[in-house]
Amino acid sequence: MPTKYENIPQLSEINHDLRAYVETNIFPCYARFFSHGIEHICHVICNSLMLAEYYHKDFDIAYTAAACHDLGLKVNRAHHEKASGEIIAADKNLAKFFSPTEIVVVREAAEDHRGSRKVPPRSFYGRIVSDSDRDFELETLAWRMMATSVKNYPDLTTFEEHFPRCYEYMSGRITQNGHFNLWTNNPILIDRREQFEREFLDREHCRQVCEKAYDHMSKDGTFEKILNYYGDF
Repeated sequence: MPTKYENIPQLSEINHDLRAYVETNIFPCYARFFSHGIEHICHVICNSLMLAEYYHKDFDIAYTAAACHDLGLKVNRAHHEKASGEIIAADKNLAKFFSPTEIVVVREAAEDHRGSRKVPPRSFYGRIVSDSDRDFELETLAWRMMATSVKNYPDLTTFEEHFPRCYEYMSGRITQNGHFNLWTNNPILIDRREQFEREFLDREHCRQVCEKAYDHMSKDGTFEKILNYYGDF
C-alpha cells in the first residue's frame, strides 16, 4: 500500500487548523480499515487536491470531502456513502470551518463518490472525489479486490475461485464507451486510466498480478486479520 499521509501536499491554500483537525480526529477512524485504510484515503486526497488545483476549486472542500468519504464504512457497508454524509453533517467541529451551504457540498461530494454510480454527482466536488477514488494502479487494485472477496465470500477457498468473481465484477464497471468512467474527464487521469486499462484488460496479466497479491496476503497473515480484525468490508 503506497502513500502515507505525510506525503499529502502541504498546500498553503488548505486551512492549517482544518488539516490539524482532520489528521487528529478523522484519519484515526481508518485505523482498522484495510482496503479503505489511511493509504487509500491519502490516495484519494492527493488526487482530489490535484483536481482542485487543475479546475481552480476550493482546496478545503475537496480535501475534507476526500478525507471523510469512507467514514460510513464503520456503520453500513452497503450504503456507506450515505452514512459518510450523515457523519459529516453531524460533525460540529467541521461546521467551524465551513458555512452550512459548504457543509452540504462536502456531504454530497462524499455521498456521490461510488464508482458504481450511474448518474453524475450533484456537484463538481462530487465528480472530483468520485474520480479520485479510482484505483488506476493494478497492483493496488489487486490487493483490494482479493481482500474484499476473501472477507465477503468466505465459502470461496482458493484463488482460482476468487479471481473470476473479482474480474467480472470490475469488468462490469466498464461503461458502454469501453472505459472505466471518469466524470471530470481530466487528462491526467485519462492517461492513468489508459495505462491501467491496458493492464487490466489483459486478463492473464491481471490474473498473475492478483495471484501474487493473494499468495502474499495468504502467507503473511493479512487474510486472517481481514477476517478477524479489519472492519471496512
